[in-house]
Amino acid sequence: MFYNVANFFKNGEPMAKSPYKKYRYMMMLGHFCTDINQGALPAILTFLVIHNNINYTAATGLVFAANFVSSIIQPLFGYLGDKRSLPQFISLGIFLAGFGLGIVGFLENYWIIFLCVAISGIGIALFHPEGSRVANIVSGKKKGSGMGFFSFGGSLGFAVGPILISFFMSMWGSKGTIVLIVPSLVMSLIVLLSGKTIMRFKSEVSIKKVSKKAKQFRDDWGAFYKLSLAVFCRSIVSYGLITFIPIYFVKVLSQSETFANLNLTLFAAIGATATFFGGRFADKYGFNRVIKICFLALLPAVLLFLQTDNAFLAVLFIIPMAIALNGAGSVMIVMGQSFLPNRIGFAAGITMGLGVSIGGAAMPFIGFIGDKFELPSAMYTLAFFAFLTLVFAFIIPKQGSNKISED
Repeated sequence: MFYNVANFFKNGEPMAKSPYKKYRYMMMLGHFCTDINQGALPAILTFLVIHNNINYTAATGLVFAANFVSSIIQPLFGYLGDKRSLPQFISLGIFLAGFGLGIVGFLENYWIIFLCVAISGIGIALFHPEGSRVANIVSGKKKGSGMGFFSFGGSLGFAVGPILISFFMSMWGSKGTIVLIVPSLVMSLIVLLSGKTIMRFKSEVSIKKVSKKAKQFRDDWGAFYKLSLAVFCRSIVSYGLITFIPIYFVKVLSQSETFANLNLTLFAAIGATATFFGGRFADKYGFNRVIKICFLALLPAVLLFLQTDNAFLAVLFIIPMAIALNGAGSVMIVMGQSFLPNRIGFAAGITMGLGVSIGGAAMPFIGFIGDKFELPSAMYTLAFFAFLTLVFAFIIPKQGSNKISED
């Protein structure tokens, strides 16, 4: 093991003949260590509400601090990265994402906690545009597979985060949040040691090949706007299902909280797997085709889930919902980058950043419908957005997948 680590790095340079493969793993693990914190935040909020007497409004404010700050400024960092190579953003972003949440358990003042959660969100915003740009470069011709692998790391981190933080906070209390600093610190140091190599990759591949190729194409803003509409609607459905699936199992299907949370874990695990394979299928069968198939499957899966009063059948319908939502996720990121070949970082900031923000911002509206007209009405609202996602999926031009397939 130690030999492999030593062989991997020497003066910040990879020693393998094909370093791209190792840097794909590095970006995937960086995404994993970053998004652990996004997944851990809801679990941390539970402890804060119980032990720190934070009310639901204050807890919602912390979710706002993390998601809104992170998602809104991601396009800005992506824009800056398009103008200038900033690989140090990757290392700094990973560290801040874990550090901000890692010290929350040691704090008492709400506004200091708010600030630290916002710092974690800024770290997440720093990582994603630049990390996805490097992932795009080292993916070579297999853009779908490469971005699917990169996105798989984030999905897996999101699924592991609640389990990790719940385990350590159950043992150590609120101070268990410190465990989040460990993977972020280790991974940020690994990326920092490789900063020169990452910059070299970007200069050799991005400038000589990608930039040269990009000049052959104009940024297709019209196509990107259409894709963004599908991304935003998908985000609302995804955020809504993550938020309301456990509540639906308890309130409507009369199941225990433990059983309800297990289904959320199932949703995340299936989603992570679908993210990985979605990119591979896109490389083989076409990006537009995968997106259309996924969203054709999403709407009936949501409707069937809402029609059953059998908990076992409801669990089964979770599987196609998770596959449909996440199978298209990384594919849409790559298509966004192909529509804006001269602004890859900005495209990632919109599809990975602002898209998340739209989903989170819509939740109070969906929740209001649930309060006013009962929970099933809120779930049927999500089905309506699944329908809109399907409509927008069929107006996305095919030009993006043609660009992706070219070398």
